[in-house]
Amino acid sequence: AVVSTQSTGSAKYPSLVQGAIAASAPVWMFPGQPESSLLGPAGPYIVLTEAYGLADPECPNRVSKSWSLIASMATTDAGLAKLQELFHLCHPLTTDTAHLLSDWLNEMYFDMAMVNYPYPTSFLAPLPAWPVAKFCAAANTTDIISGIAAGAQVYANHTGKVPCLDLDKDPAGDLGMTGWDYQSCTEMFLPISSDPKQDMFPASTFNLAEMVKYCEEKWGVSARPYHLKSYFGGMDGFDFSGYSNIFFSNGRLDPWAAGGTAVLASEPFCLSDCPNPLIKDGAHHLDLRSANPADPASVLRVRKMEKEAIARWVDQGNRMRA
Repeated sequence: AVVSTQSTGSAKYPSLVQGAIAASAPVWMFPGQPESSLLGPAGPYIVLTEAYGLADPECPNRVSKSWSLIASMATTDAGLAKLQELFHLCHPLTTDTAHLLSDWLNEMYFDMAMVNYPYPTSFLAPLPAWPVAKFCAAANTTDIISGIAAGAQVYANHTGKVPCLDLDKDPAGDLGMTGWDYQSCTEMFLPISSDPKQDMFPASTFNLAEMVKYCEEKWGVSARPYHLKSYFGGMDGFDFSGYSNIFFSNGRLDPWAAGGTAVLASEPFCLSDCPNPLIKDGAHHLDLRSANPADPASVLRVRKMEKEAIARWVDQGNRMRA
């Protein structure tokens, strides 16, 4: 079988899986992994910031400045009322709930970068083509908070049919995020931090002990931060030397590329046949989406490589079984 998934099937069961496509898989972003400027906990936010900077070099500066401005406005009744007006909030903010707006924006920036596709989509929310560029264009105003609020409408209300922004709802909508929260506790621990010296977000440090406690209290399960490393192996340093026939692809615009193999594209890291191209104009798993006339040349090239790899693996499997 040739599967289109992350690398785990081929890595764990090479006798059953002839090859695998691991698109946008952050295989080097788990607890115990080595750290570098990209592979460390701040990596996703660094890549995300770069993606917004590619759309508009000044866009990350506006976002960076907005956090303290929002916090300052949230200290007065007039400021809270202004935030509610600008962001079209469904419910009034208080000094105790103002953090919900910053939390929502933080997730919006991440999600919008993941689905920064060259054509309109509704994967996470109804969005226009190149939504990050649309956000940055809307945010390019003299008043930073007014601009950020206008840009937020690109994600929150691109259709113009949403009456107000409900901060109690996940920016990604109903996409199984509850299930993902459980899986991240039991299988897919992803230690992500942010660093304002390197990215456009407030300082936030991942705390393993706090995450373990959260998982146990939220789900009543024993958290398994090292599950992938112990179950699948290949995560001691950058050692994938026992793997073969896995196509690792990453998009340059995708925050998860920070944990992908493409950041070490010049390094041999597996036993054989593990291509790891970086898609210049690609967001999250663009190569696995259906073909579209707006697809950039960079993803067309990688899809061609993937088809060629699948053909090699099928031919190899047939010859082994002949």
